[in-house]
Amino acid sequence: MSRRHRPRFIPLFLTMLALPGLAAAQGHAEGDAGPLRGAYARVKVVVEGDLARTTVTQVFVNDLPQPIEATYGFPLPDGATVTGFAEWRDGRRVEARTEGKAVARATYEKAAARGERAALGEKEGGDRFRMSLFALPAGGSRKVQLSYVQTLSALGGERGFVFPRGGDRPAASVLDIEVDVDAGRDIETFEVPNQPDARVVGKGSRRVVRLSRGRAGLKQDLALRWRQDADDLDLAARAVRPDPDAPAFAEVRFAFTGAPEAATRPPRDLVLVVDTSISMAGAPLARARRLAQHALDLLTPADRVQLVVFAGDAEAALPGLTYARPEVVDRLRATLDGLEARGRSDLQAALKLTGAALEGSPDGVALLMTDGQPTATPGDDPFALDVDPTPFGEARVVLAQFTYPKGAARLSAVLPNVTARFVPDGPAGDAALDGIARLAAAPTIEDLQVVLDGPAVYAAHGALPTRLALGEHVRLMARVDDDVWVRVTGTLHGEKVEVETMLHVPDAPDGEGDRGLPVEWARLRVADLEAELVGLNEAEQEVVATEIRALGTTYNLATRFTSYVLVDSLAPDRIKPGDPEIRVHAPEEARTVFGVLPWGEVVECTWQEDEGLWLGRFLVPRGTPDGLYRVRIFVETQAGTDYRGPLFFRVDSEPPPFVLQTDADGPVQSGDLLHLRAFPDEPAPKPGVDRVDRDPLDLKSVVVQVGDHVFELEQVGDAEVWEALVPVDLPPGTHTLKLVAMDWARNTREATVTVEVE
Repeated sequence: MSRRHRPRFIPLFLTMLALPGLAAAQGHAEGDAGPLRGAYARVKVVVEGDLARTTVTQVFVNDLPQPIEATYGFPLPDGATVTGFAEWRDGRRVEARTEGKAVARATYEKAAARGERAALGEKEGGDRFRMSLFALPAGGSRKVQLSYVQTLSALGGERGFVFPRGGDRPAASVLDIEVDVDAGRDIETFEVPNQPDARVVGKGSRRVVRLSRGRAGLKQDLALRWRQDADDLDLAARAVRPDPDAPAFAEVRFAFTGAPEAATRPPRDLVLVVDTSISMAGAPLARARRLAQHALDLLTPADRVQLVVFAGDAEAALPGLTYARPEVVDRLRATLDGLEARGRSDLQAALKLTGAALEGSPDGVALLMTDGQPTATPGDDPFALDVDPTPFGEARVVLAQFTYPKGAARLSAVLPNVTARFVPDGPAGDAALDGIARLAAAPTIEDLQVVLDGPAVYAAHGALPTRLALGEHVRLMARVDDDVWVRVTGTLHGEKVEVETMLHVPDAPDGEGDRGLPVEWARLRVADLEAELVGLNEAEQEVVATEIRALGTTYNLATRFTSYVLVDSLAPDRIKPGDPEIRVHAPEEARTVFGVLPWGEVVECTWQEDEGLWLGRFLVPRGTPDGLYRVRIFVETQAGTDYRGPLFFRVDSEPPPFVLQTDADGPVQSGDLLHLRAFPDEPAPKPGVDRVDRDPLDLKSVVVQVGDHVFELEQVGDAEVWEALVPVDLPPGTHTLKLVAMDWARNTREATVTVEVE
């Protein structure tokens, strides 16, 4: 059906939810009337240093027999911030803009009152984003794009990035993932342990990972692990100045990567906390056992240990912190081997018991192993934990998360000094256990300080703990206007440590872009400002909220005081010429035939009885440059989904060249009727082969100028032939008749024919 004739419809409301307990690799759509099918998903990740910028593009299809309106939901990783959202309408990308919540709501309501399509979106809690979508007609599709940024976790010189496989939702028909890693320093080792067929290219400081999947989706998390060159006390800094008339943005990273001998480490108090609730059944609990065993391996008889096990209640295995003598360790190993999953999860009781064990400990660590679902907590909010942080004192909490994403940020608000590490599934998870155990038993730098010393340093943000364990790192962002010295000081085993470097601040943009630093500085500043809200009076809170709104709208961030609003007129919008047609010669008994376009849209083909082939139509988005493009064709049968191969089509902003013919064999008489015939001057399509054909219905008009008169030609059926009988009202002589063909985007082409009038 041509886009020029669109049906009216009555919307049916659906909801797209990120359900608790289901880690989703992409957003999902579902509601009472049934789910929207995910036809295509493309994930593009750019990693620069410790910053990952992810863009998820998805296409959803409404297989229901009636139109719907839906809401897009995406579960965000801990610490991630949404930086953009867009939706495609009739092939045109419509970008949502960020406004203060009140302004966004007013804009949305005014647009809706004018009869325009409007959408409102915002971040919910700490880990979900929701955005309403424009209505999808029956059988129609919708393409959306979400962008977010996050800080990578680090363990010494190791870095890692995980894109989760998703929960129990149906996988997209086609999933393409690309991760571009630029470590900024030489990468010594690089692996993708869960996906042996992932393609990895690059050398030096750069690696690019590509992975594609059919309807089966990701069976295991896509986990990347790499080790990069690093000093024992690793200090790095960089700065960019996007605006020559404004201060620069600086990033400072310090990592404690050295490994002092175990004999020099002071005694350590370690509390192992294991979640045995029913949601940990299977691989998560098995991994928690192995992690706890790894941690026990690293203890010496001078260390003290305790084991807390919790499900519907919490129980300590020992009377209190006990020296890790061989017989004590053996007893704890036997207890761990006998653990079974059961009941609900009372995280609150477990934390109270853990705090009591650590109270008064001069160097305590709690290793908490859980899937982050405190299902036995009273009240509506499972993370509203009533836990007194005082007994934890200066203790560190190492959180091993067995589902993703979960509530590490909320747990950090309850307890001090929380370090969260996600344990992916598959071989990547097994490889992560040893590192987390080492982190729990690691030596620490005490009295840590990071100082930026220069004449113009201001607005520095980022968490800076007073203690940094081996394998941990800190990261600060600041605005600076000149070169600065960066100094890190502290004590390790009672001895002073110090490292420093000079940060050169450029005077002007360097041509490499902002490398994500302005957005990263803004979101860290927002996080610090939101923390300041606690304890302020109403007037003071409004001052802080005003600045957060300004940061959100300037840097396009989803915050507690800003929302995304998306408004688009209902007026028809013509773009590049044509609804091209895909013709695939596949068996009629095939379940599905579909094509994946270069910009991510999935085109479902339907069987055409009269032609004996599968036919699909698609739209070329606004702004697509002229050139040659590829569409990938897939055919699904009972045996599975096979990649048929690529087809190529050319985007051209002009109508095709035309030929204008007349039936006159020789001179004509003035006043005669002349039969004119026009058709595109291009090769005829080859029969019996898969191909992409230009839209034969996209021409708005074909006219011929005969002297001072203009005559419109009419299309003959659905063929690409236009005809007309025109009177020859011309004086004797040789005359040129000019044809002008115009498409719906007002592009034109001309053709001529010469006639002799007697």
